[in-house]
Amino acid sequence: MFKDSKICSFVMMLAGAFMQSKLYAILLCIVNFFADSFSGSKTRSFLIGKGALEDNAGSSVFYSVISKIADAFLGIFTWFFSLFAKAYESSIVKRIYDKFFKQSYSENYIYFAAFVSVFIFIIPHNFWSNTFGLLFAAVVFLLYVVALCVRTNEYTPGKNARSLWFCTLAFIFSLLLNCFISYDRADSIRVLLFFFTSFMLCFVIYASVRNERCLDVICAFMYGALVITALFALVQRVLGVEADAALTDMELNAGMPGRVFSTLGNPNNFAEFLVLFMPFGLAFALNRPKDDRYRLPLLYGMALPLLAILLTYSRSGWMALIIAAVVFISMYDKKLIPVFIILGILAIPFIPQSILNRILTIGNLEDSSSSYRVDIWTGCLEMLKDYWFTGVGLGTGGFAEIYPLYAVGKSGVAPHSHMHFMEMLCELGILGFVSYVCMTFTLIKRSLVACSRKVPEKIRNVAIASASSMAGIVLIGCFEYCWFYPRVMFAFFIAAGIAMAVYKISRKYTK
Repeated sequence: MFKDSKICSFVMMLAGAFMQSKLYAILLCIVNFFADSFSGSKTRSFLIGKGALEDNAGSSVFYSVISKIADAFLGIFTWFFSLFAKAYESSIVKRIYDKFFKQSYSENYIYFAAFVSVFIFIIPHNFWSNTFGLLFAAVVFLLYVVALCVRTNEYTPGKNARSLWFCTLAFIFSLLLNCFISYDRADSIRVLLFFFTSFMLCFVIYASVRNERCLDVICAFMYGALVITALFALVQRVLGVEADAALTDMELNAGMPGRVFSTLGNPNNFAEFLVLFMPFGLAFALNRPKDDRYRLPLLYGMALPLLAILLTYSRSGWMALIIAAVVFISMYDKKLIPVFIILGILAIPFIPQSILNRILTIGNLEDSSSSYRVDIWTGCLEMLKDYWFTGVGLGTGGFAEIYPLYAVGKSGVAPHSHMHFMEMLCELGILGFVSYVCMTFTLIKRSLVACSRKVPEKIRNVAIASASSMAGIVLIGCFEYCWFYPRVMFAFFIAAGIAMAVYKISRKYTK
């Protein structure tokens, strides 16, 4: 095994020597200084502080109505499926199930739900239809309903509804509202279906993940999706990908090979997916016991998505991954920060020239994609002078109709604003923008709260992954509209559902 090889022994010897060196001691002192300053700062209190809203909202009249609606809605489905419960006990379906599975459906349900949720990202782009997303979300929902029928004492819809976050409900309200005031209602309804799919995945995962075991199962499937899509990307690199001038300034990036996109159709979309899922994959690997023979191979396996994101040549993806890594390492063990810094410096001489050239174009306005974004943002700011309050309506259809009237430079035709936060403001107006920012910030904040509590290590690692994932996608959102491709939207809300579930589970350890 590699663990017992000479290479592993040599690496461990170097690591041990570095940990005993003066350089490491100096770097650790610097890290401790900033960490200690942060621990007593108002910033930490703001990030991890606890507001009165989350304690009292669940008992409010508003949430009582929401929980009753949820009970009634799910009650229709559970009543329907309960009619077949007795027939199922003597059916061939049960005999087939019992032949392949030892545990009951209620025990195995999370495996089925996790598999369907991540299979969305395995289907190659050429075979993908956005209708599949709604179909898979419906399957996940039906699996959940069947679980409700089997063990209703552990699945309480009303209780889950009472703990839904107010900012999330406000964001949903803004989506519905902006469908009515949209300049392209047909497109708004189309995009609303994507959000319906996303929130169905989010809320079902949130309701289904109830304990440490459920978290481990869904992170395992996310790890599998990372490895499979990364292998797709590596095969693309071996077979060759044609360089696309629409995605890259070929003059400033001369000699750069085609950018891999795996199963997601676009290298930036693939990078966004990787940034969202990689922290959870790492958490799954770290959650194996230290004496588990699969722990090291799983950790080494994370090199596959790491290599894949490099091959996307997505600058925003690279920066986001660095931010996500900094958040993860800082929360996991601050003593590893000096190691992370040194490894980053030592890796510079080994960076391929094409990647180095791509890094050097960051912020260069001579790059056509950068200058194009600046023109779009300038035009959007002009448009927002008239539409900041209401927005132009959900979806890119309304944006495409109104934006050309305000376009500047070379951005006369633009599918979206190329900035997630600006897109929310352009489409949804001030209510949608504020509720989206609050929802995203709350996902990060409560993930940090969860990992600061005295929870088991496995739960803490997934909470760290949630904060890292959201921090990374927020960075990408400064340069890209992440939800233009629906499967990235689905990935975001799956990660959000896990973050919400981790926070819910962590509250059990505060009593």
